[in-house]
Amino acid sequence: MQAEKVRSLEILDKEQIEKLEKIVEKNYGSHFDLQQFFVLKTSEDKIWIAAKEVADMAFEKIPVNSIGLYLGKIKRNDKINLSVEGCQLVGKDAKKNVALLDEESAGRFLRGEDVTPMEAVNCDEHNFAMVKHEGDFLGSSLFEGKKIKNMLPKSRRLPIR
Repeated sequence: MQAEKVRSLEILDKEQIEKLEKIVEKNYGSHFDLQQFFVLKTSEDKIWIAAKEVADMAFEKIPVNSIGLYLGKIKRNDKINLSVEGCQLVGKDAKKNVALLDEESAGRFLRGEDVTPMEAVNCDEHNFAMVKHEGDFLGSSLFEGKKIKNMLPKSRRLPIR
């Protein structure tokens, strides 16, 4: 049996968390208070958040790959690709990089297709946009050429009919 690779997790300090909050605010115009969470970053720049009580656990005694909720992944040029759950948390008061879809486009997006949003709220070209249909955030994908390039993980997609 082959041993599983264990990621190294870095616990972010207050200064690093503030930098992450600024990245979220710069990209989505949303002030999301990360100070209320225990925030970790993997060697692949994936951000995980958990309740502060998690900090009391003895990590060094058990191999840990992830803890809590996956918020998203930090990319080049201080951009962040939010997970579906990350979009739901950050998107409540987002003022930019939000792509609004109609019913048909939302279905196509959930099946893994690229779509053209019916409205792009302050979307920056070549940046990630939160994809939204009515009150639901469907995920985050790349806004490019007035289209949404689908980056929804295959495991989150609906089967094609």
